[in-house]
Amino acid sequence: MASSPTRFEPSSDASRQIASQLGIVAVCLLGLYVVLVLAAILPPALLDPAWQLRFTSALINNGFIALLGLALVHLAAYLNPANPHLGRRRDDLASFALIAVLGFLLLIPLQGYAVWRGISAANNQQNSRLQGVTGRISALREAIDKSSSTPELQRRLQALKVPPLSATDLAQPLPLLRKAMLASLEQTEIRARDQLKGLQPTQLWLVVQGSIRAVLSALVLVVGFAAFTRRPRQELTLLQQWQDRFQSRRRASAHSPWRRRNRKPAG
Repeated sequence: MASSPTRFEPSSDASRQIASQLGIVAVCLLGLYVVLVLAAILPPALLDPAWQLRFTSALINNGFIALLGLALVHLAAYLNPANPHLGRRRDDLASFALIAVLGFLLLIPLQGYAVWRGISAANNQQNSRLQGVTGRISALREAIDKSSSTPELQRRLQALKVPPLSATDLAQPLPLLRKAMLASLEQTEIRARDQLKGLQPTQLWLVVQGSIRAVLSALVLVVGFAAFTRRPRQELTLLQQWQDRFQSRRRASAHSPWRRRNRKPAG
């Protein structure tokens, strides 16, 4: 005869042992979450868009670790309800989980702001570099145009800290040398404008795609933490309260006089 599967009763020794092990694992996971977040955000740079993105990414990307730790605490307290330490830890974390819910909700606008700041900073940096390159090219053009002889051109280039002309360049007539140098400067300016015209569409899409993924992940974590969040003197979790309010509004909307007037009669 096949033996029946083992059942873990809340009062059994096996359930108490598993509850103790799960409680330890839960604390380790919550501690690991704190370590991973601190490792990503130290040293702090509150006004730096890159640091802001690192901060939101560290909180969101590792959020499942904290959520799993919170779930294991609740499971441990369920398996051993007679353990006051597990019950107190579950109740404390259920209250503190409200901070996580609010925090992940606040991360959504912070993520958008950090992405906008990062894109703006990258564009401003490239514009500044482009202005420096075009200014340098304009100074070289002016030196080439105003030089009346090859030695004078050599002196002007040295004043601009440009590598001196080679012996081959010095042997050329000034009009030919001027034409060749101006054509080279024009090509250099075209390449600089192509390379420093701001974020490319593919790069911009990768940034936006990452931001959308982070926002959706934050919303999922909000729902997950809300399932374990219980405010003091409240029997229902925060997610259950949201569901009750949503159902109440649906019932109220379904029975509203406006919907009855606009409902088409059957037949």
